[in-house]
Amino acid sequence: MSAARVSAARVRCRAGPPPRDATRSPVRPSSSAGAPSRRRALLAGPLCTYLLSAPPPAPADPPPPPAPPRPRDLGEGVRGVDLVPAPANARVARPGDRVRVLLRGRLFAKQGWIFANDYADGPGGTPEPRTFVLGAGEVIRGLEGQVRRVVIPPSASYQSEADEPVPRDFANRRRLYTTIFNPTRIANGEGDTLATVIFDVELVRVAGASERE
Repeated sequence: MSAARVSAARVRCRAGPPPRDATRSPVRPSSSAGAPSRRRALLAGPLCTYLLSAPPPAPADPPPPPAPPRPRDLGEGVRGVDLVPAPANARVARPGDRVRVLLRGRLFAKQGWIFANDYADGPGGTPEPRTFVLGAGEVIRGLEGQVRRVVIPPSASYQSEADEPVPRDFANRRRLYTTIFNPTRIANGEGDTLATVIFDVELVRVAGASERE
């Protein structure tokens, strides 16, 4: 063999096999091998589209708010509403029981001026309850219940300076009396407005007659 032929053979070996004809079709896997993959792709496409485009579920309707408490007639024109219902096992205050209560009193007139506030009358602005015997005529009507707001008209409100509860602060006490017992304004027909009082009452403790202090 001539030297020229040996050199040409070496070049062909280093270059590798001749390139595949681009016009020939590539080898495809059999139809049975590719069927499951195509089926999964066909099923996943519409499902993904639905999940991505579907609106979120509507939130459940919230429960309706509880009905507001209804005022009750407590006698002699006194109207009261229980702001916090008493627990089922709560002890009910009865006439003759000694009770401890926290009161916040304000006038219907004077832009709702607060003349007594047991929640801040104690040392350092701490609560200081009042104690009285229920039904013994020691206080004006309506001051019992768990957590209650009462509107007391003049006929059941303060009739004299001896009626309890009175403001602990002397200045507030004098202002209260000069307002509700103002003879000039009462003569002018303002008595119903002046002497109407509103009390927020919180029952702190109930003691039976045998437990009186």
